[in-house]
Amino acid sequence: MSQPDQTPSDHIASDKAEEMAATIYEPSDHPIRKNQIDDDARKIVYRLQRAGFKAYVVGGGVRDLVLGKTPKDFDISTDATPREIKSLFRNCRIIGRRFKLAHLYFAHGKNIEVSTFRDTVEPPEPTEGDQSSAPVANDNIYGTEATDAFRRDLTINGLFLDVSTMEILDYVGGMQDLKDGIVRVIGDPATRFREDPVRMLRVVRHSARNGFRINNACWDAILANANLITQSSQVRVFDELKKDFSSAHLLTILHLLGETGLLEFILPELLENNGRLLSAESDFSQCLERIDEMVAEDDAPSATVILTIIAMFIAGDSVWLSDLAERLPEASDLSERLASCFTRLVVPKKERERIQLLLGLWSRVRSVPPRSLKVNAYKRSSLLPDLISLLEVTCLSKEDAQRITLLRPLLHEGGEHGHDGHHHGGRQRPQRNHR
Repeated sequence: MSQPDQTPSDHIASDKAEEMAATIYEPSDHPIRKNQIDDDARKIVYRLQRAGFKAYVVGGGVRDLVLGKTPKDFDISTDATPREIKSLFRNCRIIGRRFKLAHLYFAHGKNIEVSTFRDTVEPPEPTEGDQSSAPVANDNIYGTEATDAFRRDLTINGLFLDVSTMEILDYVGGMQDLKDGIVRVIGDPATRFREDPVRMLRVVRHSARNGFRINNACWDAILANANLITQSSQVRVFDELKKDFSSAHLLTILHLLGETGLLEFILPELLENNGRLLSAESDFSQCLERIDEMVAEDDAPSATVILTIIAMFIAGDSVWLSDLAERLPEASDLSERLASCFTRLVVPKKERERIQLLLGLWSRVRSVPPRSLKVNAYKRSSLLPDLISLLEVTCLSKEDAQRITLLRPLLHEGGEHGHDGHHHGGRQRPQRNHR
């Protein structure tokens, strides 16, 4: 490993990026092997390099491979401009209004993002009040590997892998932080959070997903700036939270959001009554654990199901599922209760409607004994997969288990029922034990 003398990344001003030399990790210094890299990603890098450009696999894909995980995506960064990328690949489409990116499309809906090295100077993120019809500034200010590394959010996401030599270039100390289990923001944390408050959510996510400690300066900056999350686009905040739904660490993330003060500005309802919903003994926490298990088993419930779980506990004003099963079907003001559930989190109107419909189906199914359940009435419901997931997460009794057994075959008879890419028609998971 070739390592120049340099200071930790949280003490390096971004305008010094050009002066920094990368630490080079040879193939013998890291666990990544060439056959772990997606074939199409490697071909893209090779073609760019043959055309005389620099190109690397970057970001989360490198991080996950170093940690021994299977990446969901392989992103590529290069000094070729979007137009130059498009001239090399017929399957390329240039996207983006503020900063142009190249997306390369492959069979079965697969696409790989190729970005041009960016400069360290970045415009602020659009705010909630921005008008889509307003003129868009030219944000396509290109840079080098070094400037591109320093404009990234976290050190563990700032690694560059050259798939030709299998060397890792590290300008920001990311490899050492991966070894030490630390989440650290690149640059001054408070400044980076003011630039884009959503970065605080990403710090929490990576800490929870990997069991990493948040760097002290970063932790203090989140505590001091948690309220800034309200200045971000609430659509972005909602989208970031949905990523956590499928992380298999949702319960841990919500606890960490509470500890950092961020939850107060996203889901303050979970903090009421001294945070009793998030207590270890509450059925809400048990449901979140089941959701995390389902995600880990590659059978993730949809965002609608998870939002319904959150809403039903808030609306039912209890930590016990047995109470909710009795209270919610009898609540004449159920619509009003649900409408007041998400006071900070901006849940789209259509999603709120689906939550109410799903909760109504759940109550109706549970209101009749399994032997009297008319399953064909649910056969063509677009919410059938979500209903089964909700019953699985909230399984209270042997009768609930029987209802799931009766409804599940309908998934195969009725074809595709899912929405947002969600489908439960694959392998059948062994029935969970009821409580």
